[in-house]
Amino acid sequence: MVTKKKPVQRTTVNQVSHDLDLHEQLCSERWKHNFEKIDRIEEMVIANSSRLWWFASIAITLLLSLVVKSFV
Repeated sequence: MVTKKKPVQRTTVNQVSHDLDLHEQLCSERWKHNFEKIDRIEEMVIANSSRLWWFASIAITLLLSLVVKSFV
């Protein structure tokens, strides 16, 4: 018994165009969220960097005061 294969439905140009438009919308939304996350991370890094400099300057000041007091 031979079974006939169903004909394969070909994708039309309009379907490809629609799928591509949908893909571009989704990717656009994803990248928008990614850029927002990257901006937040960058702000956190800058804030932490400035805090680090404050702590480093305080530590250096305290250490220098100890060195000066030991020689005076």
